[in-house]
Amino acid sequence: MPLTIFVHRASECLTDHLSHGDGLICFSLLNELAQRGNRIFAYTNLNGVHERPENMTILARRHIVPANSLGPWENAWRANRWLRRLQRQHQIDLVWRMHPYEGGCPAKPYTGKRPLVVGPLFYGWPQESSDASRVYGPRLGLGIGNLVAPLARRGWNRTLKAASLVLCATDSLAEQIRPLTRGRVITLPVIVDPPADLASLREPGRFPHLLFVANLVANKRPLVFCEMIQILRQKGILATGTVLGDGPQRPILEQWCQNQNLGDAVRFLGRITNADVYRNMATADGLVSTSYGEPYGRNIAEAMSVGTVPICHRSGGPADFVASGKDGLLVDGLEGAAYADAIASSWTAPGTWKRLSAGALQKAGQWKPRVVIDQLEDALRDLVPSLAAPGGGARQDSGESRNEIAAHRAIHQESVG
Repeated sequence: MPLTIFVHRASECLTDHLSHGDGLICFSLLNELAQRGNRIFAYTNLNGVHERPENMTILARRHIVPANSLGPWENAWRANRWLRRLQRQHQIDLVWRMHPYEGGCPAKPYTGKRPLVVGPLFYGWPQESSDASRVYGPRLGLGIGNLVAPLARRGWNRTLKAASLVLCATDSLAEQIRPLTRGRVITLPVIVDPPADLASLREPGRFPHLLFVANLVANKRPLVFCEMIQILRQKGILATGTVLGDGPQRPILEQWCQNQNLGDAVRFLGRITNADVYRNMATADGLVSTSYGEPYGRNIAEAMSVGTVPICHRSGGPADFVASGKDGLLVDGLEGAAYADAIASSWTAPGTWKRLSAGALQKAGQWKPRVVIDQLEDALRDLVPSLAAPGGGARQDSGESRNEIAAHRAIHQESVG
């Protein structure tokens, strides 16, 4: 028996192709559930979905209240009103609060006494990173964000406490969330589903080709990537780099590369579709993330799924799921020299880069759609008594799927041990 799920907030931008990490993550979960016959009603600010399943309905509304900081309240009110209308015609089984959360979830969603699901949750950006990425000020010149922030935090805490099920992207984050809720907390990794013909071991050539994928804003530190390329070349490793993404720092970076005679070594391709991102990943030796406190890093998981070695700062989400020296590299410093040293030592060690690539492919096996969605669907059905009871709507292959999940978890535990 299929579930009917109301999604109170399905990211700020629900999408199947735009370069919006949260939107891609949320859509991948909802799309897979819909493909299995579950009915989805999803509220979002911006509908960026090109190929929507027939049994998924999306309502997109931007807030009209003048103060940006009051927008989440308006959207919560609109979502609540839509749910009240829907429940007159449909038997809603679950209410699901996806992204954004904390300040973006200032009020506990109306559920009509149905189970509340929250997540998937990621780490928040550190304060210094959030401040560095702020480009625009208050719409009317005088902000009230600091005044309403305590109310928003209280609403988020009430939402978390009331949840029946909380989904966390990593085991470490799940342990931090458990004391904050009365509900069940499980680890649900991000889905990665690359084209099968792109996944392959990296056979290192003479020099590495490295990739940077992010919005070109201050807290992503794209200049560190360019400096890293320069230092590698000074070491005699004639690395090349490709930068995917756009933002206010792009002209500064391009000019810096020209001034440093790196115009032919670093290419800027701008913002491209997620499918094109995958194709670029498949031809790169490594994906470099220079963010401090990256909440998760979906493109890092995508890179690993095609055998591209991740090179990330030892913080945030990557520190939880990248096992340094086994399926990627974690760097302690945030300078170009620290990244260059880590890459140079591994690139020049015989067999090391191929081993890291193999480890990345193996780790990404636990993020396949079937493995993730089997686990998710079981957890959602457990919340609905009529479906969790013996003889209900349980999937016939759940035993096999659970064995597959257990096997991938065993691999994960071994790799991080």
